[in-house]
Amino acid sequence: MKISNEGRAIVYGASGHGKVVADILQACGTEIEGFVDDDLLKSREMFGLKILGDAKYLIERVGRGRVAVALGIGDNFDRRLVAERCIAANVRLLTAVHPSATVAASAKIAPGVVIMAHAVVNVDAVIQLGAIINTGAIVEHDCKVGKFAHLSPKVAIGGHAQIGDLSWLGIGVAVIPNVQVGTGSIVGAGATVVTDLEDWVVAIGTPARVLRKLELRL
Repeated sequence: MKISNEGRAIVYGASGHGKVVADILQACGTEIEGFVDDDLLKSREMFGLKILGDAKYLIERVGRGRVAVALGIGDNFDRRLVAERCIAANVRLLTAVHPSATVAASAKIAPGVVIMAHAVVNVDAVIQLGAIINTGAIVEHDCKVGKFAHLSPKVAIGGHAQIGDLSWLGIGVAVIPNVQVGTGSIVGAGATVVTDLEDWVVAIGTPARVLRKLELRL
């Protein structure tokens, strides 16, 4: 799995997560124009790259030539908002895959996805729009990771597991095969999910148990 080198790239999100995404792009040989961030009070440079402006700059930049955006935002809901903004403005979303990651040829990887160093995405897995597969995470065969979900470092999900849109699995979470994590749910670091979790809950522990319900955010 390779990212496209067509045109120049902009990383949307001048943050720690954004720096990691920029590093992936550089490792793949992609030329980075700089960062875009909606907080104009930030420093004007990060990671040796300029912070070029906000969303307005990006939309104006589209009219001046080819540009593609990598999503450098860790928060699932903010990342969704930015992706929708880019799509509406006809800005191409990059798929960024670190060269050390292992991605099966039969895996389906959507635009806007970031797959970080030493992650594994196995045979016939599906990673949907804007999802993050963080450092060292493992997505086994036939899994589905939903739109704008985030698998934190060292997460491991077994074969045929399904992770809902906008869900967040904390560092070191394990999900056994054939289990589902619902839309918008959060699973705390180190938890082991052995039965299905419904939508919009927080779960912790081994085995994972529901701690509380979350407010629905569509």
